[in-house]
Amino acid sequence: MKDDIKRIGILISVLFCAVILCACPLNIFSKKPEQETETSETTETTVATTASSVTVPSESATTETEAETKPLTDEEALSAFTNYLYFKVKNLQAILDEGKYPCTWGIASSSKNKVMIMYKSHTGALLRYHIDRNSGKTYVTSYSVESNSYYRTKETLNVRDYIDRKPTPTPYVIKPSGKDNAKPTEKPVVKVLNAVDKTSVIGGSKHPYKIPRVSISNKNTESINKKMKSDLSKYATKGSNAREITYSYHISGKLVSILVHITDCKDFHRYKAYNISVASGKQVKNKTVVKLAGWSSSKFLSRVKTTYKNFGGGPSAPAAAAAKCVKANKKKATYKYVEPYVAKNGHMCFIGYVYYSGGQGDRVFDATSKKCIA
Repeated sequence: MKDDIKRIGILISVLFCAVILCACPLNIFSKKPEQETETSETTETTVATTASSVTVPSESATTETEAETKPLTDEEALSAFTNYLYFKVKNLQAILDEGKYPCTWGIASSSKNKVMIMYKSHTGALLRYHIDRNSGKTYVTSYSVESNSYYRTKETLNVRDYIDRKPTPTPYVIKPSGKDNAKPTEKPVVKVLNAVDKTSVIGGSKHPYKIPRVSISNKNTESINKKMKSDLSKYATKGSNAREITYSYHISGKLVSILVHITDCKDFHRYKAYNISVASGKQVKNKTVVKLAGWSSSKFLSRVKTTYKNFGGGPSAPAAAAAKCVKANKKKATYKYVEPYVAKNGHMCFIGYVYYSGGQGDRVFDATSKKCIA
C-alpha cells in the first residue's frame, strides 16, 4: 500500500515537471521575435538616415562639367581668339576697316591636342598663339628677323575666358598646314656665279676665261664647285694651248644645268655639262637629270636617235657619208656617250660625241626640237 502511494506521488511530480517544461519554451520563443524586430527596425532607420545624407549631383551640374573639359574645336579656338584680339587691340575694327595696314590671323596648324593661330599685327609683328585644346591655356611666340626664328614672349592667356564673349568676324583665314608649329616653306635661293673670271690670250687677241660656281641656300655645294674648278683650270690662258672658256646655265625648281664651252676659237671645240640637284646641292647622274627634267629615259633616248638621224653627217655631208654617220651615231645613242642637260630656254638638250662629215667630235643637240645647235 505504501509502495503504491509512492508511485502515485512520483507520477504526479513527473506530470507537473512536464507541464512546466511545456510552458517555458513558449515564453522563451515569444521574446526573441520582439528583439529581432527591434534590431531590424534600428538597422533600417540607420540605412535610411545614411542614404538621406548623400548628395546626388543634378543632371544639369554633370552636363556643365563635361562641357568645361570637352576639347576645343578649331572653330571655337579661332572664335575665342578673335574675341580676345578685340579686347587686346582697342582700335582693331578701325584698323581692319581702313585697310591701310594689313592685319591678319587664322589657324596655321592643327593637331590632336593643340591649335596654333598665326597673327600678323598691323605693326608688322608676327606672332603665334599656341592653344591647348583641353585647358585653353595659351602661350605666345614672336618672330625675330635678326635670328630668323621664333622666341617665347611673356604674353599668356586662356582662350576659354573669351568663348562666351560676343563673337566677331574673322576677316582672313590661313589654311591649316597639318603640322604643329610648322614654319612656312621657303624657296631655295640658287645662284650661278664666276669662280674664276680671267682673260685668255689666243693669237694675240683677248678672250673670256670663266669657270662657274653654284650656290644654293642651306645646301653644301662645295663638292661640285671643286670639281668644276679642277676640270676646267687645266686649260691654259696663254701660249699655243690657250683656250677660251664660257658657259650658259638654266635653273629650275629641281635642277641647275650648266653647259661649258672650251675652244681655241678655230677648230677645237669641247663641251662639258654639269647638272646639280637643287634639293641636295650635289651633282646628279645622266638618268637622274632626265628624270628631274620631267622626261622618261625611253623618251629621251628615242629623241636622241631621231635627232642623230636628222643631223646625218652635218649640212655639208654627201648622202652616202651621211648614211654612214647616222648608222654609226645611232649606236652611240646611250648614256655612255651622251651628256644630257637643260638649256637656258628650258629645252632638253645633250652633248654627243658623234661622227660627222670630215671627222668626229663633240656636238650639241636639242632633243626637244631634234636639231643640232652647236
